[in-house]
Order: sequence, then C-alpha cells, then structure tokens
Amino acid sequence: MNQNLIKTFQERGYFNQCTDLDNLNKLLNNKKIKLYIGFDCTAPSLHVGSLVQIMCLRLFQNFGHTPIVLLGGGTTMVGDPSGKEESRKILTSAEIKKNTSGIKKVFNKFLNNKGNNKFIFLNNEKWLTKINYINFLRDYGKHFTINKMLTLIA
Repeated sequence: MNQNLIKTFQERGYFNQCTDLDNLNKLLNNKKIKLYIGFDCTAPSLHVGSLVQIMCLRLFQNFGHTPIVLLGGGTTMVGDPSGKEESRKILTSAEIKKNTSGIKKVFNKFLNNKGNNKFIFLNNEKWLTKINYINFLRDYGKHFTINKMLTLIA
C-alpha cells in the first residue's frame, strides 16, 4: 500500500511518539501484524471514550492488518474499584453475556468481518475460568487496587 499508516495516524492525532519510528514503519509496511485492544464488559455497549481505540483498530485493518478485540468477560467477573474506595458491583454471568453481546454489535458496525484480515473476537473468560483465576481474584484481588499496587516500591 503506498500510503503510510504511521503518517495517517499522525495526521489524525492518534500518534504521539515512538522510540524507533523507522523500524516501526518498516515493520508495518513489510509485514501484516495482529494487534489488540481490550474492553471490559461492564455495560451493554461502549461509550464515546472508546471511539478512538475502535477507529485505530479500523485504520490498521484498512491497511491490511488484523485487529483483535479482546473482551474481558473474565475480568469483568472480578470487579474493579478503578481507583475508588468502593468496589464495582459484581455482575452476574447473564449480565456479562448480555453486555458482551451488545459490545460485539459495536465492532460488527465498525470493523470488517470478511476477507483475509477479518477481525477476531476473543474473550478472556474462556481461559481465565479454566484456571480458576476468577475465584482467586475475587477473593484476594478485591483488597488491592491497581493504583495502589503501582505506587508500591519494589
């Protein structure tokens, strides 16, 4: 493709800086990659704050790359205080499945589901439930926030 993906990203304000721009350009122009963005299934649809990420996936796909939409069906089961003092309400499996279905509809509108680089849906529930990680995180993870863990000195 004669147009440069990084240049297009820069023109649209999606790209700020890179440690090795030349090699990134070479990679994206000479090889088709897979890339992912993850979304927790805490609501029946995505909000406008997710639009930039969705448009980035679409742009990569338009340049021949394969986007992966990673749905957090498993991590949604855990809940996350997101820096707040109180925990997020734990959703039922039925609520999470309903939310997952609604979120999938968003991607079916914005991404191409045909051809060699059709987008891929993955749901981390599929592998997290197999290793009983959800129960561990529900029992112990609720006592720690990501923000708190990031501020601890190693």
